[in-house]
Amino acid sequence: QLARNMVGNGLLNLQFSEQRALPLSLAGRQLAQSLEALGASPVSAAAEQPGGWFVLRLEVSVAAQGPPVKLLLDWLSAQSGLAPRALFAARDGSLAMAGVGTAHLYSPSGDLGLLPHLSPNTHDSIRYIGGTRFDSAASTPRPVSSEWQSFGRGYWMLPRIEISTGSQNAASGGSSVGSEASSCPSTHISPAGSSGAAEGAGRLLPRVVLAVQLRWLDGSSADDSWAAERLRAIQALRRLQLPKSSFSRPGFATSRSDTASQADFEAKVHEALQAFASGSLIKVVLARRVLLELLWEQDAVEMLRQVVGSVYKRHYLFFLEPEQGTAFMSLTPERLCRVQGEHVWTEAVAGTWPIADFDKIGEAALLSSSAKHSSEHQLVVDYICRLLDGISSQVKNCDTHILKLKHLVHIKQSYHAIAQEGLSTSDLLSFFCEQMSPTPAVCGLPLEPARTFIQSAESWDRGYYASPCGVIGSRNSELMVAIRSALVCGGKLLHVYAGAGIVPGSDPTEEFAEISLKMRQFTDTFPDAPSSSSSGSSLVTSLAVMPNINSLWAAVLVEELVRLGVSGFVVCPGSRSTPLVVAVARHPSTYHVVNHDERAGAYYALGWAKAIQRPVAIIVTSGTAVANLLPATVEAAQAQVPLILLTADRPAELRDTGANQTIIQPNIFGVYPRWSKDFPPPSTEYPLQALLGDIDLAVAHAAGNLGRGAGPVHLNFCFRENLAPDGGAVRGAPERSSEFCKAYVDTFAMHRWAAAAKPRSVYANLALGLSRNCSVLEDLIAAARSGARIVVLVGTLNTADQVLLVEDVALRLGAAIFGDITSGLRQRPSVVAFSDQLLNSPFLQPELLQLDGLVCIGGAMCSARHNAFVKAAASAKLHIRVASSPVRMDQDHVATDHLPCCLSSLADLLLDAGLEPCTGPPKFWARLSDAAGQVVHSMLTCGSVLTEPLVAHSVSRLIAPGARLQISSSMPIRDLDFFAKPCHDLLQAPMQPPAANRGASGIDGVISTAVGFCRGAGVPSTLIIGDVASLQDLNALQQLAGPEAPSLTIVLINNGGGGIFSFLPIAQHKDVMSPFFEEPHNTSFADVCTAFGVSHILCQTIDEFEAAYVLSQSKRSTPCVIEVQPTLSCEENVAFHKDIGKAVSAAARIELLSRIKLSWTYTLGASGGAEPLVLLHGWLGEKADWAEVSRLLVEEYDRDVLSVDLPGHGSSQAGDDDQDIWEASSLFSIPVVVEVLTDLLTQLHIHKAVFAGYSLGGRVAMAWADRYPDRCLGVIALSANPGLHTACERHERWQHDIQVAGKLKSISFGSSNEGFDNFLERWYSAPLWADLKGRRPDVYNRMLEKRRRGNKQLVSRALVGMSLALQPDFWPNTTSSSSASSSSSIRARWPLWYAYGELDAKFANIGKQLASISSAEREVHVSAIPGAGHALVEENPVEVARLCAAVASWLCSASTKQDAGFLDFELAAAWSEPMHIMLKAPLLLSRGDPMPQRSGQLVVVQVRRGDDVLSGLGEITPLPLFHRETLAEAESQLSLVLAHWTATLPKVPLCIAQLDGSMGRWLDQNSGVSNLLPSVRAGLEMALLHVLGVASHAAHLGAMAASARRRCWSAEVGVNSLVAREEDLGCDGARVVKLKVGKEPLQDAERTCRLVELLISRVGPQARLRLDANQAWTVDEAAVFINGLSDGAVAITEYLEEPVSWPTEGGVEKFLASWEELSERTGGRVHFAADESLTETGVCCEDLARCKAPIAALVLKPSLQGLEKTTEVSSWALANGVRPVLSSAFESGVALCHFAILAASTASLPWIRGGVSPCHGLGTFTRLAEDVLHPPFADLMTGHLGGSDVGEAAGATGGWQVSLLRCQQALDATVNAIVACRGEQGAAMANGASRDRTL
Repeated sequence: QLARNMVGNGLLNLQFSEQRALPLSLAGRQLAQSLEALGASPVSAAAEQPGGWFVLRLEVSVAAQGPPVKLLLDWLSAQSGLAPRALFAARDGSLAMAGVGTAHLYSPSGDLGLLPHLSPNTHDSIRYIGGTRFDSAASTPRPVSSEWQSFGRGYWMLPRIEISTGSQNAASGGSSVGSEASSCPSTHISPAGSSGAAEGAGRLLPRVVLAVQLRWLDGSSADDSWAAERLRAIQALRRLQLPKSSFSRPGFATSRSDTASQADFEAKVHEALQAFASGSLIKVVLARRVLLELLWEQDAVEMLRQVVGSVYKRHYLFFLEPEQGTAFMSLTPERLCRVQGEHVWTEAVAGTWPIADFDKIGEAALLSSSAKHSSEHQLVVDYICRLLDGISSQVKNCDTHILKLKHLVHIKQSYHAIAQEGLSTSDLLSFFCEQMSPTPAVCGLPLEPARTFIQSAESWDRGYYASPCGVIGSRNSELMVAIRSALVCGGKLLHVYAGAGIVPGSDPTEEFAEISLKMRQFTDTFPDAPSSSSSGSSLVTSLAVMPNINSLWAAVLVEELVRLGVSGFVVCPGSRSTPLVVAVARHPSTYHVVNHDERAGAYYALGWAKAIQRPVAIIVTSGTAVANLLPATVEAAQAQVPLILLTADRPAELRDTGANQTIIQPNIFGVYPRWSKDFPPPSTEYPLQALLGDIDLAVAHAAGNLGRGAGPVHLNFCFRENLAPDGGAVRGAPERSSEFCKAYVDTFAMHRWAAAAKPRSVYANLALGLSRNCSVLEDLIAAARSGARIVVLVGTLNTADQVLLVEDVALRLGAAIFGDITSGLRQRPSVVAFSDQLLNSPFLQPELLQLDGLVCIGGAMCSARHNAFVKAAASAKLHIRVASSPVRMDQDHVATDHLPCCLSSLADLLLDAGLEPCTGPPKFWARLSDAAGQVVHSMLTCGSVLTEPLVAHSVSRLIAPGARLQISSSMPIRDLDFFAKPCHDLLQAPMQPPAANRGASGIDGVISTAVGFCRGAGVPSTLIIGDVASLQDLNALQQLAGPEAPSLTIVLINNGGGGIFSFLPIAQHKDVMSPFFEEPHNTSFADVCTAFGVSHILCQTIDEFEAAYVLSQSKRSTPCVIEVQPTLSCEENVAFHKDIGKAVSAAARIELLSRIKLSWTYTLGASGGAEPLVLLHGWLGEKADWAEVSRLLVEEYDRDVLSVDLPGHGSSQAGDDDQDIWEASSLFSIPVVVEVLTDLLTQLHIHKAVFAGYSLGGRVAMAWADRYPDRCLGVIALSANPGLHTACERHERWQHDIQVAGKLKSISFGSSNEGFDNFLERWYSAPLWADLKGRRPDVYNRMLEKRRRGNKQLVSRALVGMSLALQPDFWPNTTSSSSASSSSSIRARWPLWYAYGELDAKFANIGKQLASISSAEREVHVSAIPGAGHALVEENPVEVARLCAAVASWLCSASTKQDAGFLDFELAAAWSEPMHIMLKAPLLLSRGDPMPQRSGQLVVVQVRRGDDVLSGLGEITPLPLFHRETLAEAESQLSLVLAHWTATLPKVPLCIAQLDGSMGRWLDQNSGVSNLLPSVRAGLEMALLHVLGVASHAAHLGAMAASARRRCWSAEVGVNSLVAREEDLGCDGARVVKLKVGKEPLQDAERTCRLVELLISRVGPQARLRLDANQAWTVDEAAVFINGLSDGAVAITEYLEEPVSWPTEGGVEKFLASWEELSERTGGRVHFAADESLTETGVCCEDLARCKAPIAALVLKPSLQGLEKTTEVSSWALANGVRPVLSSAFESGVALCHFAILAASTASLPWIRGGVSPCHGLGTFTRLAEDVLHPPFADLMTGHLGGSDVGEAAGATGGWQVSLLRCQQALDATVNAIVACRGEQGAAMANGASRDRTL
């Protein structure tokens, strides 16, 4: 893969476009592995730079959620300590990138240029990031001051590791020219703020990559060599840290100082004004520097995050940290330049007003309000334009407009220039940095005097302030002007810079104020530290002066919690907790809410902690306040949510004394806290460092760092008075003092703790990892590599990172993902979206799916069907439970292996194993899910009924991007799990898991949890909840009142009570259902909301709800309650859910059965009419095994026989040729086979039948009878096992079948049959065959010949799928617990005849057991077939036929069908529709112009049957030079016929459908014309045959014709392809090919031989060839051709069509004599076929009967001869051993379907095998670019159409095939669509619209 991606521009993308992006946690590992895989220096991939250096960038696509800048800040913050670090974000979002480390550091010195240089061939994704000093280009620059020393004159780093996103990313191949439209006002990016659903939040960001970059000197062996550089890069990747959910304390300023006082600044302004007056200056920009000293040291990236979160987002963002603790940052609105090839963008930004002025008077007035600002701006404009003229060939100006920022606005003018020819990107950047910069907007005019004035006026070093900073690439670069910036020194000192342009008329005081305004984005971010806050020694001092020891302990506690990241506090007021509350209230870094209800407050804290994934503390007073925390504590423990319970208590001596508000609080929460401690009353006897240690341990336990998983901890503090922060005497005990000794605080340990500003101690997270040698993991990886069937069931997840990791794990395993709604995966495209609903299907159970592995990840799942699936999958080889903590989550005790590990560890090891991720769910599951989704959507949206499922569906569809979803237990979570709408767009699919209290699944505290969650998430959220759950937590609504309330939308489904109980068995007990479970109520939620001051909306229709909900998702929405009153009652809701489940199950059944195409033959006896015998073969067999039995049944016993190839056998097809592993199991299960047989009988209008099955077929027959006893007259089971009784027997049989199937699979990969022959010999040497080889070699050899035709891989699947181990127990009186679902009482409804071969001891024993069963219990008849072993059907077909006929005669009654001749139908209507079909390529005829399209008429005939009007469809499409009539002539005659029919409405007798001459006579009598044209006759016959078939309920339109001739019809029709030359022979799977010859004989022979070799190489030995000379040769020429064919060509040639030309004289006799002569001269090497001689020269069947030449086939053209004539000739041909081959003439799919049905209806009898394959000339469909048939005829074809591999999977016959029944269905669908369209167009015409009559 690496080699394939090497293109020599320095970029090596490690993933192909079709692969999904990696989770960020895996991306670095992938890069390191790829680097290790690179051996020698990859100079072929690298970009060569001057001096022999090479640069290489390896990148991998990353799956990460937005907003983009938050992603970069999180990642960069995690790399703290790995300086240098850098970040750049373009203001328009086109690029955001962050880097750490350096592959190359460019620092200009001496004669080196200011900027780094990249060679032009370098990919644009390779970029330097950095900047230069303000005066770097000055002739006499200011000396670099100490604070700027690490930056130097310029600092440009090529990041060692980089993460980036945006349209300029390498993933998109670089940004396009003009990505920011014509330099007009730009859009902006949305950095991560502290609140708001910002851009990209909750969704995958597009084009995110993680990259590692290397730069080395080729050929070097020193430190700059490839080997050394690669090692450094790998080490850097190994050091890479992942972003964590951590808390950063906000910064506070302890001091502020201006480098120059206001007076000094104003004095300098006056000096500038004097310089203006003297003419030495025109403008100058004076800046100020303000120093902020922060309270504690912070990481510079976190400082930047704090600044970004408080400014308006229309800025560039820049960060550069050359060494740890020293960093430059800028949020500037001003661009210096963007260079993209020859395109250059720049701008002038000058003139400043406060934002209030803009808001007051508007843009236009503001622009004209100040001559000073306008002139200042014009100075900059003139300067830029003048310089641009020197480098540009043309410049485009944008209108002057206002650039609006948070605190102020500027005048902005933008320019788009085209650089002069010959200027490189490097030249342009140097121009902007050395000549354009500094612009008058940041320096002044004239440039040098202004610089000099600034140096004298400003005593400090500007450094990088107002300098060019940004990114530089080989073609695409962007530089900004770094105004509004700051320098961080030592992590605590912040230098803030801003300036103002001074021009004539400037007011010094206003300029000072303007600069202060510009600094506010920094100075406001770091407010003054509260008086109560301090650090270091001052912190110890402030603690030492605390008024009492309670206050001291509480202050220490809160400070340590904040340091540990616990900054959120829920305060429930109470006296005893006063010290804790005061400490929280006075601490500057806490976030707190007050809740009046402890129970609700605990749930609030629970939701808050869920959202931020960090502990949240709740403070309560003593007594029952503590007890109220129990429900939320239980939920937190079960759901592993970190919670800190800070409970105040009275001193221990008051317990058990009856003291007020005193209970036993220690251990009150039992086993649920992860850790708890009962603290004694604060005392100097308890060291503060011990208190700190306890706090550290508590938080570690809560966060799950100690291995038990996150959860609640309980800290119980016993406080004595004074509780308030008062000193002096103790309240109530004046003799005691509340003071404490200062030495208690003034210790070395406390000073060290205070100075560090970090927790006293930190517990490393004991993340549970996995060993590579873990045997379970090895088994799982091996299973994935072998293509095992694996399901990954995903329960509750907590974060988007977990979602991506689980998705990656599952896709690498190739698994189907069943995701719970709380997994966050439920709506993602990788998941089986409706898995819960699909599991309603009985065909998708683990046993039938042959599940190999089940991996359960995450928390609990709400779906009962998912949980039942887990339980039912107990037989899976691998049953693995993955948990992030060592807890057991195995409620059914079925897991075989538990993997306590973090998800990242599991994902890492699967990546290391080299498992490539799939792109989505397995096709099998994707199809099923799509089918289920269509049903769900259709049923939910049908009508305007407001249902609970529809509400859930709408919420999942309409929730705003980035918003969070919370779900109540009970029905809301189930409805969302069942019916949430999947998202097929990976970038739009939700990533954040919905939240729900599923730890204990209670419905209490849900609203409080949601409010807390919304507060913690900081984004708008939705809660969907029921009425009963709402009633339990109504007081939580108080938290939604007021301006600070979180933006929560509550969707309250009010169904009047506990609707979920209607789904439970108790609902059947009406006497107790209500009120004890139904819980009816009459609560007015509108009044409740009014009382709490919360907006309320009542919705009673779906339109009302969706309108209200969409409005609630707007950005300015306030908290609201949307009450939904569903239309359905609880009982109706239950029924609706069940109806959806049944409909999905039905859809799954249809989808599964559509993947199976049974091959069958229906043969009719002489009289017919009785119920047929259905014959099913055994394993390895095919329907041909019954050939002799069938012949005897039809000819001797006059029985109708339907013989079927079971899936995996004969010509039946199951799934695609590249069948996936899921289809390999599901499509071969007995229940599915039973259903597909049932559908076949229904389609053939067989309502009842007798089943006769041999071995496997007998077991299927018993299963069918068990499933459909009312349709089964009886079962004849021949050597079939009724079932196994014990689990042990089943297990042994299962292992046996698996072993046998494995052998067959291994044999199937061989290229010869030698291995298979050995297998068959061993198989048939078993005792039950009774030495078949020695006893009956004829039977043995015949069987082996047929078995060799079988598909070894498919029969192996059938063996396992229909294994006896999986079969229900069909013993008549079974009482086995392992029996099938059907009871024996139902089984007794169908009689059983059991037969076995008398030489087969095994099945003879089964027969004896069955015979011993009492006849009163079951009608069972047992008989032995004499002289036979197990192969009794093959060995003694006479006796088997006799048995079957006797049973059928006894069971079946003769049909009383009315004679078809007595039925007449009234013609209702007839019309035609014009048709035009484009061809893929113009059709070349022997004369005339090429034909680009086929045109004709579709004929619709309608008849009445009672009140019904039924329709039939035909086609009239004459082909020039083929038909004598033209299309115009045919259309003219057709119009006469249709007019005559419309006028006369003749009766249409059903008997004409027999095609026995009666249809021709009827047409002649009723057409109204004297002589029907051939194409018109054929089209009318089609339409009449179709409508009569529909009217008579026939299985298909050719059924009556076949019945009239007592013929058989087959399931499918073979189709040959047509080629004119070798290159026409595509890889499309056609097994029979027709080749046009008739040119120079020897050349044609050579061409034929070449094509034969090619055909055999592609198709194999089953290939067959047909040749067509079109009467082009003389006898001599034809003989040359035939004799020139190789033996190989002759061996596969079925016939040569029309080999010689028609004689000029002598007529038919001489013509046939030429055939005989040719055959004699060529030794009969090739047989012949008649084609045009039948239609053009008068040759008839009787003539052919006299011909002595070998005639193999008659090629018949129904569109020329008519359907009735074609049927007549076909019957003659079959009776004379000649194959009729029907041929098309480039008609549409309509005619092709008719021809295919006609061909299937005239099939030869199954026991007659001819030399010509039953394939017909219908391959002209490949020439059609479009089709009027629905679906197109090409879609009906099977047999590798368009595929590249034919091989064995094509089945026994292989090649192209089309199903008879599918053709019939397509004709029905097409005519119905035409009729419906005509009705719609008629209505449109009635309204004055015109009608387009062309199809």
